[in-house]
Amino acid sequence: MMMNIIKKVILVLIACFAIVLYKAVFMLPHWNLPEVEIGEGDGSVQVYYISLDKAEDRRKILMPRLENLGLTYERIYAIYGKDLSQEEKDKRVNRQIFKITQRREVEDGEIGCYLSHLKAWQTFLKSKASYALILEDDATFNPDELRNMVNLLLQNKDKWDYVNLDPHRDGNGRVIQKLSDKHKLIAPRQVVWATVGYLIKRKAAATLIKHALPMVAPVDIYINRSWELGYKYRIVYPNILGHDFGDTYIGDRTKVTVNKYIRCLAKLNSLIRDFMCKMMAKFG
Repeated sequence: MMMNIIKKVILVLIACFAIVLYKAVFMLPHWNLPEVEIGEGDGSVQVYYISLDKAEDRRKILMPRLENLGLTYERIYAIYGKDLSQEEKDKRVNRQIFKITQRREVEDGEIGCYLSHLKAWQTFLKSKASYALILEDDATFNPDELRNMVNLLLQNKDKWDYVNLDPHRDGNGRVIQKLSDKHKLIAPRQVVWATVGYLIKRKAAATLIKHALPMVAPVDIYINRSWELGYKYRIVYPNILGHDFGDTYIGDRTKVTVNKYIRCLAKLNSLIRDFMCKMMAKFG
């Protein structure tokens, strides 16, 4: 019994040290974005789909699915990174910290994607809805299955603040709730990629907005920082929707720098991040 208590105390001390180290090395003061009225909302779910003007072919495939989903939906006009001036991009991105955390330069498409999700969160908080189902325009799903999953998650709304519906990870983590015979709500042990589809509450959206700028990581990595931002990040496993990996507007995310100094800092960042993910899966 005493040994278990000692182990937990040691883990807490290591976690505290990791957070302090992470903030000291990798974080800069975020912008003071205008305060938004969070409120509780009216209990409804609003769907937002993010789509570039030129992605008409994707919308033709997505729209019938949205219409059969049975929820009100609204388009978020996506921001195309290449259309932004260099000054606009430099103002919104801390390139030095991004390069350290990702071991590479930021892509224009990543900036556009990040700002588009930020725009979706801001639009959501201007509405009266309590929850937002945010989809990228290449999301693939069965409308009946997705609608049922949203209802199941709302029945367990006290167990999550943000739920990734296409986590690109296995079910390795702490099971929070069995949602059905097939699906589970899980606190993941690892960093989870992809923002193709997720359900989010107003408070979590407000938190993400508050800390969003300057951009220091891709949006899917930023959202994973629940241990720092203080909300319950969950995944549905197996995933309830998919992702068409055809034509992408993000850019090449595989290029890495050969600078040894940056690689060492990136490794430190990964170690801290992975450790905190494990702690959140265990205790969060």
